[in-house]
Amino acid sequence: MTSPNPLRIAHLADTHLGYRALGRADPETGRNQRSVDIERAFEVAIDAILEREVDLVVHAGDLFHQTRPTWSALRCFVRQMRRLEAWGLPCVVIGGNHDTPRLRATGSVFGLLELALPGITFAAGYGVEELPFDDLDLTVHAVPHGALTNPNPPVVVPISNRRNVMVTHGLTPGLKLRGGGHREPGEETLSPDLLDADFDYVALGHFHVGGDQGNHAWYSGATERMGFGDEEVKPGFLLVEFGAPGDPPAVEHVDLPARPMKTLHPIAGDNREARELADLVLDRLRALDQPDAMVRVELRETPRPIRRETEAILRREASEFVWSVQVYAPADILSGFERGSGDASMADLRTMFAAFVDEQTERGIYDPTFAAAFRARGGRALEDALRAADEGASPAEDPAA
Repeated sequence: MTSPNPLRIAHLADTHLGYRALGRADPETGRNQRSVDIERAFEVAIDAILEREVDLVVHAGDLFHQTRPTWSALRCFVRQMRRLEAWGLPCVVIGGNHDTPRLRATGSVFGLLELALPGITFAAGYGVEELPFDDLDLTVHAVPHGALTNPNPPVVVPISNRRNVMVTHGLTPGLKLRGGGHREPGEETLSPDLLDADFDYVALGHFHVGGDQGNHAWYSGATERMGFGDEEVKPGFLLVEFGAPGDPPAVEHVDLPARPMKTLHPIAGDNREARELADLVLDRLRALDQPDAMVRVELRETPRPIRRETEAILRREASEFVWSVQVYAPADILSGFERGSGDASMADLRTMFAAFVDEQTERGIYDPTFAAAFRARGGRALEDALRAADEGASPAEDPAA
């Protein structure tokens, strides 16, 4: 058997088109600035892919942030995918947990996109799909999020005498999560058997931090940062190059520009008034010297009215130093890190809720038995809230919503 030709794949995931937060408007369009940031990151990713002469593009899920994406998100995706179609570049897109309806009977936007983009291959249902690319001597095994929700884990078998790439969306077993290990509603853990198969490469989505998971499996990471849980994320995608049969693929991370995020060192209230606290924060923001950054700061042992007044001062006076600033406390669960957002980060809310329960337990306000029950019930309530928001979301996008 002759050796297959070299092959280059662009692997990206977690673009989350339609994400919006913080209620700030883009000065050019009047739309939510974070939505515009996310779309620009996707456009820049497609620019970078077209510059690198790849043979195939795979998107490993969470293309959209909601199952019913905004018109702007749809328009952005179709426009960029048509650029790939114009180049004759094949592309496989699978559904992630954000893309997949909780109720199977509701249908999916991907059914419409298949009509709008006939040159793009979508796998967003509830089964495994084998997608042959004979001219590349390759089979892509698409395992969308929906296939992971079935009663039995999916079984995927590589095809002999050709390259095999699996694309899926979930958590690898044993993956250490940020925020103390709190799970996002709807996410699935991948079966070890699924990852033990002898694939030339496994393109993973869902975890926003890119990296090697062993056995030729890689997370590409997200193309932009979302909530502050993504503060340490390096946005980008992966360029994967295959050489001789049996050789591990060469994987390169392609960085993408993104809005910076920064958490300042906590400040103790120490009976300070709001003006004094605000001045302390402003000094730090000035020294940070990142006018495009999203910044948050924790005020400890500070009464809520003082925190609110401090934040009001910062909103008026911090714009010359940073793009946004948020004030929070661990127990201030109702405020959220993204107050004013129509789509707050669920991961951040769960982290805040867990921190609140832990703090109350440590202070002796909750006994351990009550704390465990409250944590479980509160987690279910947050999941229900997310499900209701997801299934009832409107495709309309209000400016700066």
